[in-house]
Amino acid sequence: MPALPKSHALGLVWAVTAIAIWSGSLVMLRFGVTTSLNAFDLTALRVGVASLVLMPVIFRRGFALGQLSIGGLLIMVVGFGAPYILLISLGLKTAPASAAGSLNPGVMAVVSVLLGWKILGDRVGPARVVGGVAILVGAAFFASLPGADKGVGHLILIVTGIMWAGYTLVVRRAGIPALHATAIVAVGSAILYLPIYVAALPKQLSIAPLPDIAAQAIFQGMFVSVVAVFAFNRSSELLGSVAGATLPALIPLVTLGLGAVMLDERAGIRDFASATLIGGGVALILAGHVTSRRSLATFIRKRVRDS
Repeated sequence: MPALPKSHALGLVWAVTAIAIWSGSLVMLRFGVTTSLNAFDLTALRVGVASLVLMPVIFRRGFALGQLSIGGLLIMVVGFGAPYILLISLGLKTAPASAAGSLNPGVMAVVSVLLGWKILGDRVGPARVVGGVAILVGAAFFASLPGADKGVGHLILIVTGIMWAGYTLVVRRAGIPALHATAIVAVGSAILYLPIYVAALPKQLSIAPLPDIAAQAIFQGMFVSVVAVFAFNRSSELLGSVAGATLPALIPLVTLGLGAVMLDERAGIRDFASATLIGGGVALILAGHVTSRRSLATFIRKRVRDS
């Protein structure tokens, strides 16, 4: 068996880092919105801390409007910034962490493949079709969608998966380096969201325990919004956009365990069967990954520019 290229091995490390942090973030968000903080507070903490850390990057490089245009910038900020975070937090008011861990990345992976095929001309072979179907079926079972008690929270999580896929497509087409993309999302989100939060949105920060605020600020603001987003963007650079966008579909496996341990969420045979379907779907999509000449050329130009 040929040795795994060093760049691919490093890409997998970045991907695993992002998956672990994002799985933990879903558990932390679920804990936050069901205890002392609300969704608006959690979003403010996340984008506020991240923007302070990453502001120097924007001072040096700007918002990359020459590569993005205003429309592309808005898709990045809305698709993976404050609106995305706020919607996930609101969805977790009624949906368990395991539902977020399955629907959000599962939908993102499948929609990313479809957008790559439709817009960038990526080839979609039989393996990737079967893999996408497996992910969707597994995600639906994981979230228990057939049950009559499911509602708005699950629908919100599906929407956030589509938003994440839109962000991934824009970053891929523009060829923006990982740290710069992370900074654009963080600072752009702070500019868009924080004035509205301060002026008009309900807050619970003044009555929340200080340890809760500090824990969420550090984890959501630093680890999730800086480390994990950078790791996700970096894994996409090193593994290729399809692999980078597909690997987060493995988040359900991690979120299921964390939710059971930290939130006492019940996990049964159906959950584990669904996780197996999603994992198998990811493997099939990765095995069937073949880029078109156009997407390959884009990837090469990006790597040359970043080197």
